[in-house]
Formats: sequence, C-alpha cells, structure tokens
Amino acid sequence: MRDFEPRRPAGRVEDFTQPFLWMAGLVVFIGLFTLWASFGYLVALAAGLVLRGLIDLLLRA
Repeated sequence: MRDFEPRRPAGRVEDFTQPFLWMAGLVVFIGLFTLWASFGYLVALAAGLVLRGLIDLLLRA
C-alpha cells in the first residue's frame, strides 16, 4: 500500500481571475484580428457584435 502525504488544512488559494481575463481577451483579439486579415473589417466587426450580444445574453441569465 502507498503512503500518502498527510492532509494539510485547507487555506486560501490564489485568485487567477485577472490572468484568465487577460488571456481570454488576448485570444478574442487574435481571433478578431485573424478574421479581419482573412475576410475584412466588416466580418470582424460583425463577429465582435455577435460576441457582445452573446455576452449580454449570458449576463442577463
């Protein structure tokens, strides 16, 4: 049988909200830039408006 580490008391954990939001923003920026480079400004603008609408719907739910 394996020996396991003794349990440590639960404490505070790091808050990774800000790094997640920065990386999510970067991914969205890269995606919109790729759309813009591939198909033009109007497609990237439409995708951004659709994403904003979806976010608004999620916040209302």
